[in-house]
Amino acid sequence: MKNRILYFLLALAALVSCGKTDPSEGGGEEGGGTENLPVQLFSETFSGKLGSFTVNNVKQGGLPSNVWTINPEHPEYGAIASGYSGGKRYQVEGWLISPDIEINKGYKEVYLRFNHAIAYANGESLDKFISVKISDNGGQSWTGKAIPNSPSAYSRFETVPSGDIPLTPYIGKTIKIALVYVSTQETQPTWEVMNLEVSSEKKEIPKDDLGDTYKSVPAWMEMPAVKEGQAFYVHTAPFEDRNVRNYSFIYNDTHLVAEWVAYPLCDMYTKKRVDRTDAWAADPFVTKQAVYAKAGDIYDSKGGTRASYNRGHQLPSADRLGSTKMNEQTFYYTNIAPQLADDAFNAGIWEDLEEAVRGWSASSNSTDTLYVVTGCLVDKPIETRKDNDGKTVSIPNAFYKAVLRLRKGSYIGAAFYLDHKDYSGQPVTLKAFALSIDQLEEKLGMDFFVNLPAETAEKVEAENPVNNKFWNLK
Repeated sequence: MKNRILYFLLALAALVSCGKTDPSEGGGEEGGGTENLPVQLFSETFSGKLGSFTVNNVKQGGLPSNVWTINPEHPEYGAIASGYSGGKRYQVEGWLISPDIEINKGYKEVYLRFNHAIAYANGESLDKFISVKISDNGGQSWTGKAIPNSPSAYSRFETVPSGDIPLTPYIGKTIKIALVYVSTQETQPTWEVMNLEVSSEKKEIPKDDLGDTYKSVPAWMEMPAVKEGQAFYVHTAPFEDRNVRNYSFIYNDTHLVAEWVAYPLCDMYTKKRVDRTDAWAADPFVTKQAVYAKAGDIYDSKGGTRASYNRGHQLPSADRLGSTKMNEQTFYYTNIAPQLADDAFNAGIWEDLEEAVRGWSASSNSTDTLYVVTGCLVDKPIETRKDNDGKTVSIPNAFYKAVLRLRKGSYIGAAFYLDHKDYSGQPVTLKAFALSIDQLEEKLGMDFFVNLPAETAEKVEAENPVNNKFWNLK
């Protein structure tokens, strides 16, 4: 069952600007103004029902239900369109059509907007699958309208606002709105639309870190199990014209390290558009955290100037070069754990693993998305160090990565577990640390990739990565 954002209205409020149109700004048509016209012309939440919208199954392709449906157990998902049902793939086209919406001549500007989410697009252009069309002649002809803001084509139900779709050319007319969904034999995304409105108020989408709006655990593929009541955190960052998820994590405020950091990897994140920022800073969402502000890394226990431990990234800086904010967030102290310095661990075998993971994520290796969980084990700390504020930080016993590769709807997985010790001068390769995801789960007492279908997870998580040529472990 998907556990995702249950507070869409709260999230929408966080995504848009406040305030209403100043009546003094508008004159409208001769003999009238906008003062007596409602700001909101039409709204529909799709909460548990399709409301006044109707479904036109233009092409049903054998699908045993309407293309557009509602999940009564999860009304917060809104209106749902999909060409996948009961384990089967269908080529469909379905239109979700509004009732007549009258736009009074007195308005100066009018906009359509909605929240929406998507999954299973497998990196393909969303324009192939989702669109908005407008008719001003009762549905006899339709004009396509661009959706300014959509989730990533690699997204798994990341809810974002559509942005403002201008309807100003239709002022003084009666229109219908159609949400159009199409699937192919190869790809059947699931599209969810909620909180649709037609309004005279323009609402900009700020490019801020919106992670604190996540009140429920998102159903992103990289997410491991989160215990009920356990605090988790999400960071989002701007990419081009939208906000995308950057990473999620659980922070242990006793040991002052993140127990795990989960994130997606694909060219969108790793293709170099910005340089490394070195923007070391406190995480704005976490109250108690280690502080690593000094450039000398983490000093030895005697207070000398020799850095026996580096500031080790769990989500590497080089994995987030898509935007400045993406990269800056990797330097939050909550993403850092003490790692043996330089060739001993941080710039040795650990860096080798980080580089391998980036290579596996690249589209040049035919990967759509690589889902990664990086973490450390602190149940029996070997020793401690002091941070720059004098707080005691636990030195992890071990570090690990669990990775899940998506390619054209199919998954393979691998895991790596490294005791935290000095490997310098030793002839070791990544093969020595590889294990199945099942084995890592048993070792850690964790459940990774909980959003994989059970039948897929059983096979993927049991496979020894040494036996799969893709990982190239020698």
